[in-house]
Amino acid sequence: MTSNIAHTINRTEQFEEVCSKDFLEFKFGGRGYQDQLNDSIAKTEVLAAVKVERIVVNITSAGGEATMSQELVWVTHNFSFLGGSLGCAEGEKITRAFELAVELNLPICVQCRSGGARMQEGTSSLMQMAKVSVAVQALNEKKLPFISVLCDPTFGGVSASYAMQADVRIAVNPPVKAGATAGEEARIGFAGPAVILNTMCEGNQARFDEQCPTDFQAASFVRDCGQIDMVVDGDQSSVERTVAGIARLLTANLARASDEAAVKDSMLQTLQTAAPESAVEASSGEEKDHTFNYTRSRLIDRPQTQDILQALFSFFVELSGDGKVGRDNCLRGGVGMFRGIACLGLGTYKGHTPTDMQNANYGMPSPHGYRTALRLMQLAEKFHLPVVTLVDTVGAWPTFECEVTGQSEAIATNLTVMAGLKVPIITVLVGEGGSGGALGICMGNSIGMLSGGYFGVISPEGAASILGRYKDDKHKLEQFPKDCQELATAQCIYAHQLQSLGVVDEIIWEEEGDAARETYKNFPKLGARIENFLRQSLLTLLPLTSEQLVQQRYSKYRKLGTFSLLNGEERTRAIESAKQASAGSKKRVADAPAKPSATHSKLVKHLAEEVVLGERSKYRKLAPVPMSVPLAAGPIAAVTAEETAKAAARVSRPAKENSAKYILDTHGPEYLCREWLPKQKRVLVTDTTMRDAHQSLLATRVRTKDVLVGAELASELLADAFSLECWGGATFDVCMRFLDECPWERLRQIRAACPNVCLQMLIRGANAVGYTSYPDNVVEEFVRLAAINGMDVFRIFDCFNILDSMKVSIDAVLKSGKVAEVCICYTGNMLTSSIYNAQYYADLAREIKAAGAHILAVKDMAGLLRPLEVQPLMEALRSAVGEDMPIHFHTHATSSGSLATCMEMARCGCNIIDFATASMADGTSQPSLNAFLAMTEGGARDTGINFMDLEPYDTYWGKVRNDYEPFESGMKSGSARVFDHQIPGGQYSNLLVQCSSMGLQGEQWNAVLDAYRDVNLLFGDIVKVTPSSKVVGDLALYLVLKGLTTKDLIDPITNTAVPEATLLDFPESVVGLMKGDLGFPHRGFPESLTALVLKGNTANKYTTRAGLLLPPVDFEKNIATLSAKFGVPISAEEAMSSLMYPKVFSDYMARIAKLGPLLKLLPTRVYWYAMVAGDAFTFSLSKQQLSDLLITVPAFAADAADTDMFTARLELTRVSAVQRSHRSVVLKVQVQQQGVAGAAVHEEVQQVQVKDTGGVFVFEGPMADPAKPLQELASPMAGIVEKVAVKVGQSVSAGDLLAVVSAMKMEVNVSAPTDGVVASIAVPNVGYRVVEGALLVTLK
Repeated sequence: MTSNIAHTINRTEQFEEVCSKDFLEFKFGGRGYQDQLNDSIAKTEVLAAVKVERIVVNITSAGGEATMSQELVWVTHNFSFLGGSLGCAEGEKITRAFELAVELNLPICVQCRSGGARMQEGTSSLMQMAKVSVAVQALNEKKLPFISVLCDPTFGGVSASYAMQADVRIAVNPPVKAGATAGEEARIGFAGPAVILNTMCEGNQARFDEQCPTDFQAASFVRDCGQIDMVVDGDQSSVERTVAGIARLLTANLARASDEAAVKDSMLQTLQTAAPESAVEASSGEEKDHTFNYTRSRLIDRPQTQDILQALFSFFVELSGDGKVGRDNCLRGGVGMFRGIACLGLGTYKGHTPTDMQNANYGMPSPHGYRTALRLMQLAEKFHLPVVTLVDTVGAWPTFECEVTGQSEAIATNLTVMAGLKVPIITVLVGEGGSGGALGICMGNSIGMLSGGYFGVISPEGAASILGRYKDDKHKLEQFPKDCQELATAQCIYAHQLQSLGVVDEIIWEEEGDAARETYKNFPKLGARIENFLRQSLLTLLPLTSEQLVQQRYSKYRKLGTFSLLNGEERTRAIESAKQASAGSKKRVADAPAKPSATHSKLVKHLAEEVVLGERSKYRKLAPVPMSVPLAAGPIAAVTAEETAKAAARVSRPAKENSAKYILDTHGPEYLCREWLPKQKRVLVTDTTMRDAHQSLLATRVRTKDVLVGAELASELLADAFSLECWGGATFDVCMRFLDECPWERLRQIRAACPNVCLQMLIRGANAVGYTSYPDNVVEEFVRLAAINGMDVFRIFDCFNILDSMKVSIDAVLKSGKVAEVCICYTGNMLTSSIYNAQYYADLAREIKAAGAHILAVKDMAGLLRPLEVQPLMEALRSAVGEDMPIHFHTHATSSGSLATCMEMARCGCNIIDFATASMADGTSQPSLNAFLAMTEGGARDTGINFMDLEPYDTYWGKVRNDYEPFESGMKSGSARVFDHQIPGGQYSNLLVQCSSMGLQGEQWNAVLDAYRDVNLLFGDIVKVTPSSKVVGDLALYLVLKGLTTKDLIDPITNTAVPEATLLDFPESVVGLMKGDLGFPHRGFPESLTALVLKGNTANKYTTRAGLLLPPVDFEKNIATLSAKFGVPISAEEAMSSLMYPKVFSDYMARIAKLGPLLKLLPTRVYWYAMVAGDAFTFSLSKQQLSDLLITVPAFAADAADTDMFTARLELTRVSAVQRSHRSVVLKVQVQQQGVAGAAVHEEVQQVQVKDTGGVFVFEGPMADPAKPLQELASPMAGIVEKVAVKVGQSVSAGDLLAVVSAMKMEVNVSAPTDGVVASIAVPNVGYRVVEGALLVTLK
């Protein structure tokens, strides 16, 4: 139709008498509807927003000949008249237009440009949509074409009624404005953007912009959603030509005569008289000379359906979309003329370039394509258009989206509709005919098939994949193509075979040979044969009535298929014969991989659950971006005995003769500290990387596996260091609490990895490594065990600088023959503080020396000591302890100024200073060791260690740090704010993790920092170091969670408790602090605060050091009790862990019993972030550990010596989609013995079913009623119920403990607010996870 370039239109306006009226006398805001009508009438000089015309379009060709004349009824919306809105007058005029079209037997076009129904006419305007719809249906009954033209804008009630009820829908874009390179698109939709913005997005423009699809409601968007057939650009004349042409095609057959029989006679006459374009014999090419090969159907230069449609159809107009929600680039169709007959053409497009193939889904239709075909076939039936379907598809598009949108239903519906379609269907199998995807448009009354194509239930490759059996990849590469060709013939998928089976009616022969073969660029012979087949089929089918066509189709498909009919006796013989034949036949067994076993080991089960449910699961995309790098592990390879020996040699390094470790082991701690250390001109250094650095930066989460590699490097590169701080403090409980590790095993392994450098730990005086007081004999036993497991230097401190609380530890260390380094915890500003001044520190130092300490440590846990304070401090300390007692300085770099402080300490004669390797330094950690070494190089106090020699150590820890990104403190730089809040560096990152777990982020973190400062002052400005600092943090978090401040506890003016505060349940740690569990500051606590927290109950308050009052522990009895409890032998060290942390140790043992002991062997990235399919890793394990990994321990392992080691390789091979709320996770496990040449590999494939909850915790328990605070007791925070202290029916008094809730390391007691009886308990079990406000206990 592109040659038709000119047209003339004769117009006659209709129904001008119908005019708009203000029948409701509508007014709003002082202005009436009639006023608006008057404005529009004056502006447009018309009395309604719709014009109805009867038009005749005469189209002429470029040569001036008349080629077409088409009469239509044409309706136009006038947007200048109240936005083209639909009112009663407009509805009346449009309805009359449809009635006129029915009366005159004419097509109708409605050109829409409207904002929707007219609100000023109320519900009556809404009902015009229904009114016009009945007129549209009346037109449909008469089988007259209805074409809608959707201009900019078309919205609301117009788009939701007649605009979308048309047989063909055309969108028209506005003309391109002068000077613009591209025009705007027509806007089409129901709810306009403003409506969506103000309703669903609540006026939030940002949310609207985020959710809004690309090109939302633009014409191309609506077309791609399948709701319009085409989008045209151009002026009104081109729109009219397009509409007239489509109307002409749709009416071409019906316009021939007044009844169906006469129409068909006229069509037959046209076919019989029309001269063929070329005369080519249909039988050209003989079957005997033809080679059938299914791969020919895939040649990219073969003629495809789009080429055939273009060659055989004139005036072809594509009609796009399923009319509802989708459009397909593969299965497409339209209307055009074939030999003078208007026909509907459908075909599966492919393409002749890779890009075109990709755009057409590689020739595979989606449900939208099948539904487009359905819509067009129904259109063809309405307008008596014969249907031509051209099939070339490997099958329906196999995607998740296609399954969701109903691929099966779409194909099935097409089959039913084609079975009953009342117009002829002619099918040509052009190339590939794959399964039901091809059949979805392949139910012709007549079927022709190109000789180069195939049609089958499955592709030959698919059949070979199922039925073929191959020894190896080489065999498969050679045999697979042969099997495909054999199976193609065996399945009878070729044209001559299908013709003999009655599936295909005629073979359309293609030319063979390179010289004769035709391509899509030029195929006159093949085109003529296809044309002849279509013409002959039409000549055969057009004489049939609608009923006869359906019956012919029924008969054709009813007789397909070959089968046996057997009577009872014959059936019995057939069964027996089959049994005998089956028993004697040779079965083909596939060399298939092992099937996954539903049985699985503890480790595999844990890994599977972490993959699906893990808090930081890489699979769920919750891991940091750097963790997305695949975990690669090559084929399993045995570790040789030689390699094992080399590894052992690396860790047998003796101490250097002039090193602290050598002096300690050779001469003892007194000589080391009184003789050797004071004589060292150099500054000695302690590396804190393996304890305080990662405690300060990474919430103490670094695993033993990573520490040990660092220890080996330190053994080589830091042999001249005084010590390596690597144990104690928070690392002790975190090992068990968060890392599934034994802290004692960590110590032993570090000692083995680094035998030549002093190991140093942090011990909290009478609190050992816990957060409470213990009997003195427990602290003494702890020190003894630590010493015999490898500890050299014990840094002893008390959180309140009370020497009496440190004395038991000092004496125990002295008894063990190790170094007792005793701390002064530094706080405040000694130049300005009235509490913590030079005299305070000097007196304390004098007491420490008198207690027998070997080394005096200054523990500046928050980094508060400034350079100007160093000289006065050192002078005060030296005046108290003299020059023969070494001073060891520890600080944190939180303020960014601590390196300057360390330089000043060195200048003032400090003997030892703590640092961390640069990649683990600064922030809340220690200052940079590398920087200090470089800055003192060549000076009087040169350390003797070259900073460049530490690069391998520093590089290693930099890589390790990347693996712990989620635990970073979040500090991007130093902050002088530390001088205000005074949070210790080791607490900062842990406190941040606590806040995050409780949902306190952003500005709430600033509130926590302020609360920490205020709580410290509330406590009386105490020394803040573990465990006292933890208590300050607990109360700060508690107050922020409750929305309270310290002023809500103690009135700052009257210094008395606020009445409402007496109802609060304070964290257990705060209660213990006030009671004296940690001892008391030298000035005590404010009495008003103590009374408030203890609720006046001071009977249990300690008046002396708690350790003196606690009964000693019977260690042998404790070990026996624990061994019986856990069912395994418990060592003295493990029993000590239980004494330090009873609940933590119990939970740790339960977790190891559940998950097995191999978690510590996992790579860090697997431990924290799990795996994705394809990830693999290896590790070494002992013979005894094999049963924790394998379902069946192989014989070669059972026969191995108990000391033999094995290499294991684990690979995650699959994580399935969710089925019945579960995912199937499959891991391949391989094991090989080490040190054995050619050792066998044992392989298992283990499968775990994991319920996928989406990783989101949803609390489903009851919530407490805030209106009943005395009856329904609520959880004060989100966390875990650690203890339920009452039973139903139990009487309680005000203040009695009901339950304990914990979050991270903070525990809060829930106490009875009044006397009563326990009516019910809402907690089903200990360990129950709750949210803030969850109901715990009900009192009556």
